[in-house]
Amino acid sequence: MTNNKIPLLGLIWLSGALCDRFWLALDHSIPAWDATNHLTGSLNYLDALQHAQWFSGEWWRSLWMLSSKNPPLIYIVTAPFQQVFGTSPDQAILVNLLFSAILLGSVYKLGKHLFNQQVGLWAAGLCVLLPRLYEFRIHYLLDYSLTALIAASFCCLTVWRDTKTRRQGWLWSLGFGIC
Repeated sequence: MTNNKIPLLGLIWLSGALCDRFWLALDHSIPAWDATNHLTGSLNYLDALQHAQWFSGEWWRSLWMLSSKNPPLIYIVTAPFQQVFGTSPDQAILVNLLFSAILLGSVYKLGKHLFNQQVGLWAAGLCVLLPRLYEFRIHYLLDYSLTALIAASFCCLTVWRDTKTRRQGWLWSLGFGIC
């Protein structure tokens, strides 16, 4: 195997994405109450972002108040996907492709950093195959995106700990703060 295994990581992501889309094409069930609640939240944010008033303080306040109990980041990140691909549940789940890339990239980086590239690839492959993660990936729930962002946080924190230069340290700490 070559030293650069990023294309293989991309194939792992692509195979997971194709399996997800195949399953969603066959599955015609109605989403459960939790997923429908989150889908409604994402549609509320889509509507708010379609009528954005970027320089209005009242609009920003109402944007942050749309969700009374759930953090709005996932809903806000979903809005562009719904704008481009449509508002059905299957199109909203496309946002999980982004979070799959974040999760697989983070787990791969952790495995490579702590052990070697092969461990990173195995870890990423297992993330695609784990039944519970697969179940979260094919439903519009906050759990999958949260898992991806936590993995990214641990990745940034772990690599930050071992940085050699001050600049690298600041970049990884900035990444950790964003996660």
